[in-house]
Amino acid sequence: MREQGCATHFPDQFPDRSPKTLRYVRKGIPPAWRGAAWFYYSGGARLLQENPRTYSSLLSRCKTSEPSSNDIESIERDLHRTFPDNIHFKPDQPTHHGSETPLLSSLRRLLQAFAIHQPQIGYCQSLNFLAGLLLLFLPEEKAFWMLHIITTEHLPGTHEISLEGANVDLWVLMLALKESNPSIWAKVGDGDQDSTVRVPPIGLCTTSWFMSMFIGTLPIESVLRVWDVVFYEGSKMLFRIALAIFKVGEQRIKDVNDSTELFQVVQTLPRGMLDIGVLMAMSCRRSGISQEWISKKRKERRAWYAKERARIAGATTPIDGGDSPIASGSPNLSRANSTWRRRVARVR
Repeated sequence: MREQGCATHFPDQFPDRSPKTLRYVRKGIPPAWRGAAWFYYSGGARLLQENPRTYSSLLSRCKTSEPSSNDIESIERDLHRTFPDNIHFKPDQPTHHGSETPLLSSLRRLLQAFAIHQPQIGYCQSLNFLAGLLLLFLPEEKAFWMLHIITTEHLPGTHEISLEGANVDLWVLMLALKESNPSIWAKVGDGDQDSTVRVPPIGLCTTSWFMSMFIGTLPIESVLRVWDVVFYEGSKMLFRIALAIFKVGEQRIKDVNDSTELFQVVQTLPRGMLDIGVLMAMSCRRSGISQEWISKKRKERRAWYAKERARIAGATTPIDGGDSPIASGSPNLSRANSTWRRRVARVR
């Protein structure tokens, strides 16, 4: 920091991107600098500078009850479920709306403002955890812009009502698993061994991994290390960490013969991974899973969804099921889908 003239006490600027900076970030950003570094490397300062009055305007609109009643009800329901054991979210004594912790009040304001700001999302389960963790490291307005960055850049479309982004990333992850670790894919791929890839049922276990960015999946100290690299390197690190989890649990996965037990094994794999150093080392070696590759595959899958919507709407150009990246029997998520609700509920 001092070498590049950056302050070490409440810094708002950090070293330029370089192999040396990357090494330090991968080793873990110091807690005192963490929030500011996330904001800096994610481009939050630019967004805030370009939209200086956006958040205050959204808060004013919240006072007119502009968020939908459904969003307000869902936010209130999830508010007190957010990190209930954290002193910053849980008051010493049970309280009502008027005497809650300051951070809980900030969380309410942030989520209501975000519901107006991103109407295609509104409020979605798991946003409370993302916003809550951001508020532990950043002021309210900066946390708001970081949530915007997460939902538009790192997890585009993931939290929308259709959950199309979640389905897209689920497919991309399974494709990456098949290409990077065929032996694991042979076990979890549900018999798919041809050139096309469909999402096997086991893929649903990973839905909450991405939607909550591993909150409730990995130990919280490990989550913070994951966020360090995601905000510096991009969403490719979410996929690399997920693949590393499968790799670490490879033998346990191979030892299972029953599909129900396999589901349970994959669900519980991350909880026992206390050494984040192992996951980080594995994920940093996966150079084949680049940001360019992730973007390309996301684009391909979104194009497939667009064609499917056109076909369903009665378009004249049918889609040959054999050419679709994922067979029609693949599991599909939406926010009205009970399967999705069960997956997201696991982060609580």
